Amino acid sequence: MKKWSKLIFRAAALTAVLGGLTACANTDSAAESSEASVTEEKVTLQVGATGQSFPNSYMEDNKLVGYDVEVLEAIAANLGYELEWTTGAFDGLQASLNAGKLDTIANNFAITPERAETVNFTTPYAYTASGIAVKADSAFESTEELEGETIGGVAGSNKLTELEAYIADTGLGIEIRQYDTREGPQEDTLKGQVAGYVQDKAVLAATIKKDALELRILPENIATGEVAFPFAKDEAGEKLRKEFDEELQKLLADGTIKALSEKYYGVDVTEATE
Repeated sequence: MKKWSKLIFRAAALTAVLGGLTACANTDSAAESSEASVTEEKVTLQVGATGQSFPNSYMEDNKLVGYDVEVLEAIAANLGYELEWTTGAFDGLQASLNAGKLDTIANNFAITPERAETVNFTTPYAYTASGIAVKADSAFESTEELEGETIGGVAGSNKLTELEAYIADTGLGIEIRQYDTREGPQEDTLKGQVAGYVQDKAVLAATIKKDALELRILPENIATGEVAFPFAKDEAGEKLRKEFDEELQKLLADGTIKALSEKYYGVDVTEATE
């Protein structure tokens, strides 16, 4: 009888030990599963665009599309990030970026010394030459003939800053009128409310062709520049910038971004402008 008692006790003990091990194994497995779920969950980045800037960022069939939009989406997809878009006026987007409400902006964002004081930039993915568009039937043949005229541009854009510098350098007596979107100065130029408006020449050419606008571009370059993605000057921003920059350079090297440029502009803007 004592032998049976000992056997029963040992069996019970063994069952308890095995049960404990199984419980631990299940707990570890659940923990690992939970960790995997957290690891696999994608991080969402807050990004900005005007949604009114063809061919950089604009709405088509209720979807945000454009050159800068698709470049950013390609990079984010390869890095495993989700994107949440915010659209608004260009100067408002810059303020949101500086306030930490946006991670970056995808909207023909030019590199300037002033902007470099508050943000860090990736490798350029587009090169620009700024110019002035006028009515096709106007008498203007050069920017010199715009003396005493009013030229429009988008508030907060680098194009206005470039025009201001051009006016200072040349001494031309040009007045500047600011607008919230690109459509404003474009429409006022067509109506004769302003003599012309300043913008990236590749953007102007693509827009004139797409909408069959009665506009033409004066030959002079107001300025040339580089376009890149801006990120905050902090640890998180620098981490993102490095990740984006590495992926951006891969997509430039394999021709992906050149193809997007030709899709939206009709030309390759990934090469520096002469």
